[in-house]
Amino acid sequence: MFSDSHCHMDGFESEQQLEDVLQRAAEGKVDIILTMGMNVESSRAAIGLARSSERVLAAVGIHPWNAVSPSDELRRQLEELAGTEGVVAIGEVGLDYARNPGTASEQRELLGFELSLAGEKGLPVNLHCREAHADMMELLRREAGSGLTGNVHGFSGDSHMLKDWLDLGFYVAIGRAVLRDVPELEAAIPEIPSDRLLTETDSSPRGQSAGPVEVVSVAEKVAALRGVTAEEIGRTATANLRRLLRL
Repeated sequence: MFSDSHCHMDGFESEQQLEDVLQRAAEGKVDIILTMGMNVESSRAAIGLARSSERVLAAVGIHPWNAVSPSDELRRQLEELAGTEGVVAIGEVGLDYARNPGTASEQRELLGFELSLAGEKGLPVNLHCREAHADMMELLRREAGSGLTGNVHGFSGDSHMLKDWLDLGFYVAIGRAVLRDVPELEAAIPEIPSDRLLTETDSSPRGQSAGPVEVVSVAEKVAALRGVTAEEIGRTATANLRRLLRL
């Protein structure tokens, strides 16, 4: 049993391509696939996918690459999406100063609203954080005591960054970065408590990814670094994702 806590399942050129990806995931025993929204349109698509497949769950939100200062209309749309039946998380949301440093102010304002929305709806957040660790920690620490939960997606930091996330009570999702030679990440992975570990692919129709089934390779590498089996990592990460999403 495996799970992909973060991927992008919208945008396939045909229904057959989507069905093929889902079939490969089923054959790989990937039982839970959480697909992300990147904007209002893809958030709606995520909801539609979740309604059409029992393996797929939906998260909704605005990716920091698409960040704008949230207008009243955007706030209304996000509130409506977050309250839709079947939505289990707010994501993909966060901060990315590497790609779009010029929108840092808008990113922080938008994320602040999305964090408040998550708290209001009782949903966890699925967070993108790139070259913005200090500001992310500041925003999240303001929410201390609010009951906000969630995870950092695609963690690729070091042990010090890991401790910051763990101290906030967040889960830590390991993705395909672990398949590359990243010494700091490899050193940090054994330090993730078993009850905080998630696995993901960040796969999408773009690029050469085989889809959520690649989470099996992620689990195998994590297992090797932690001295356990891939099946154990799969079971642990899936149980953690179920708990985070209140399934």
